[in-house]
Amino acid sequence: MRRRDFISSTAATAVTTAAGFVRPVSAQTSGRPTGLKRLALFHPTDSPEELTTGLGFKEYFQELNRLGYVEGQNLIVERHSAFGQSARIGELARQIVARRPDVILPFSGTFIKEVMALTASIPMVAPTADPVSFGFASSLSRPDRNFTGVVLDSGLEIWAKRVQLLLEVARAVTKIGYLTANPISLTPAPQGAGEYIREAAQRSGIGAAYVVVAGNLDRAAYERSYSSVIVGGEMIDSAACENTFEAMAREGVNGLIVSETSELRTHRRLIAELATRFRVPAIYPYRSFAEAGGLMSYALDGLEMMRRVANMTAQLLGGAKPSDIPFYRPTKYELVLNQKVATSIGLDFPPTLLTAADTVIE
Repeated sequence: MRRRDFISSTAATAVTTAAGFVRPVSAQTSGRPTGLKRLALFHPTDSPEELTTGLGFKEYFQELNRLGYVEGQNLIVERHSAFGQSARIGELARQIVARRPDVILPFSGTFIKEVMALTASIPMVAPTADPVSFGFASSLSRPDRNFTGVVLDSGLEIWAKRVQLLLEVARAVTKIGYLTANPISLTPAPQGAGEYIREAAQRSGIGAAYVVVAGNLDRAAYERSYSSVIVGGEMIDSAACENTFEAMAREGVNGLIVSETSELRTHRRLIAELATRFRVPAIYPYRSFAEAGGLMSYALDGLEMMRRVANMTAQLLGGAKPSDIPFYRPTKYELVLNQKVATSIGLDFPPTLLTAADTVIE
């Protein structure tokens, strides 16, 4: 079966500062030489090294190189991370804006909102779940602010498809949990997805829960969740529980759909490990989850998405404005099944699904 690898073999040329963000050595010693362009990357949880060697970045920088922008030659790349400390995103946004990069590539909706409150002139480009609902643009075809990018899904219908796929594999599921992280700062889109999942679950005759991982998004946050919330308003008190999965089990949640937030993807291996430990069948929004030990994923082609983001980055570095570049909505989805995980939790993939899958991990 074919496998795809998001991992790059290139090395990061950056040093970590005491403030918690990263600057390239050349930028610290010689300022900003004439003719160079500067690109700032931000991630709420991934380390700066992962912003070179992590998910899709090999393909991203290969595409930038093909378009004429080469790190260390005519491009300075600054890699910044909040290392899971959500409270520091605003501070880092201010620091990055103060450095006046030519383009910012952020992987956090909260960060995008912070930058938009600070400047309307520095262009940003990124994958994003729903830029219109988040208030990042009034239209996908005509971005009217300093942000454009790739839309992560083809509408809320994708969540109903994930519910359908999960129930096709795990017929004993009676209540689905929708796992997300710090959604309050990005209303109403996460609630929109959660509501759509609830409606799809109801049509199948089962319940749905909204599960929130809050606070600093490190390992401890997943092993002891601060709150879990039933879609519709009912609170689940998980303070006395070992972890989020224990809270879900106590409330009868026996199936899981994971949201598309970057903060969750960083801890994909841990989330997949906990789901397997608690024998919770789960469907994930990125291929990398299945490759990290998750049961299955139904997701956009991540490599194609990152190449598209690189193409947009090159246009912005060349002087285009975000309003010149409509949001791109990919249409190619991949179904990845992890046979080993299915066996370990006592499930069998239906033959029709095995045939339809793009990849089966043995």
